Amino acid sequence: MCVCVVEVRRRALETKRQTRIQEMAERRRQRASEFELRQQEKEKERVEAARAKERDREERLAALNKQQKAHIEELQKKIQQKVNMECRVLSASV
Repeated sequence: MCVCVVEVRRRALETKRQTRIQEMAERRRQRASEFELRQQEKEKERVEAARAKERDREERLAALNKQQKAHIEELQKKIQQKVNMECRVLSASV
């Protein structure tokens, strides 16, 4: 009878130990899953920040190009006005 009680006790302890091991494994899987989700979220944020930075860069370049084009057009207009003025002066003096 004593051996039977010991065997029951041993089985109960083994069951308890196995349950504890399974719980620890599940917690480990859960932490790993949460870590992976956090890493994916960080990567997503990093990619979005890089895209935003690239968009800003493109917008700044477009604004600079537009400004440069306007400046060139203004200079060409001034040059044309001077050429026209020179033609008038030359034709008036002839």
